[in-house]
Amino acid sequence: MKKPKKSEKLFLEKIAKFAHDLQQQQRGLEVGQLIALIRSQLGMSQRALAKRAKVPQSTVSKIESGALKPNVATLQKILDSIDCDLLITPVQRNKSEITRKNQALKKARKKIQYLRGTMSLEKQEPNQELLEELIDEEVKNLLDSTTSKLWDEEL
Repeated sequence: MKKPKKSEKLFLEKIAKFAHDLQQQQRGLEVGQLIALIRSQLGMSQRALAKRAKVPQSTVSKIESGALKPNVATLQKILDSIDCDLLITPVQRNKSEITRKNQALKKARKKIQYLRGTMSLEKQEPNQELLEELIDEEVKNLLDSTTSKLWDEEL
């Protein structure tokens, strides 16, 4: 696997920061609540919004109350009607290095657990210290690998 470019890493970190800041600004409001807030600021009724968006007024009401999670097409029609853009962007929950290390640790533990079970059947149960060393070594091997075996399902 190719090593990510520093510029790509910085770009993803910048997106994550913007997304975090946006989440803080939205104060946990759901999309329906934001639509209601914008509609209210525009002095527009639900009925007027529904008519402009060409959706039933009950749909607008359900979305604003949180009773309905709209599909992207409906959401786009509503947002176009209140002169808003829809921003959908993937935002990493963790830095790539952390996600990779967590995956390597999960995979290494699974592999070593399998090995431990096999050795146990042969009455050769390794001690905990050896198991931890094996896990650490497997994590390092997975992280250093140039193949996609970090993400492959099989052991």
